[in-house]
Amino acid sequence: MKRYLILALLIVVTSCKTENEDKNTSHDGESKSLIITGKANNPNSLSGDINMMGYFVESGVAGKLSINGDFNIELPENYDAITASAFETYNSSPAAEYNLEFSNALDSFPNANELDFTGKEEQIAYAGKFFRFEILNTAQTHFIYPSSSKTFLNHVVGKKNAIPEVGYHYYYIYSKGPVSIIGDRFTENLFEDGTNEIYSRIDSYQLEIKEGWNLIKYEISSITESSTGTIEITETAVTNEDIKTTTLSWYVE
Repeated sequence: MKRYLILALLIVVTSCKTENEDKNTSHDGESKSLIITGKANNPNSLSGDINMMGYFVESGVAGKLSINGDFNIELPENYDAITASAFETYNSSPAAEYNLEFSNALDSFPNANELDFTGKEEQIAYAGKFFRFEILNTAQTHFIYPSSSKTFLNHVVGKKNAIPEVGYHYYYIYSKGPVSIIGDRFTENLFEDGTNEIYSRIDSYQLEIKEGWNLIKYEISSITESSTGTIEITETAVTNEDIKTTTLSWYVE
């Protein structure tokens, strides 16, 4: 699963847990704008504009973070058009190092290829940088994100030497059409640490993605350890959550 998340990033892309009263509100209709408000754990009292764009394109301000942790984000209903325009601008630049284009559903969930998977060619745009939102106007790069912990997020975004742990992370995608992925993928894997020990892994998908904005949850529910201490994932789940009612815990790093 870690590889699929890193692949998705490349294609497109102090933690005392604080429960908050987030409102994830989408207006009537399938593809309307999405308004997110809440209060984040913000121990360093950072503030600034919130960037909705990801990839390698110019920033797009979608809200603000206050020093007390209050924030608002408004993701527009035409995010696909905004993304396409940003890609075109980037690709036409002589400094462009990549040819940016929309990923499709199969690009984003390659491990699910053999499951009950419809809408594989539907295009998907990711909100934020590396499954989180960048905070602008700060001296160093900082992000705001909904997750179980900072260390779990380090694993999700593929930071060097990040160790898997039980936990979860949420992220937002804009789909240009419906996508459904249902089923479990079973694999047997080597620890790849010289022990020749094998562990079993199951990756479960229960995704019913609609056209427009969707909230995706990636969860690791169990891990295992080899005789030499190598930790690997044994059970994950990828689901879409109710974008209007799901309560998230937000953090600033």
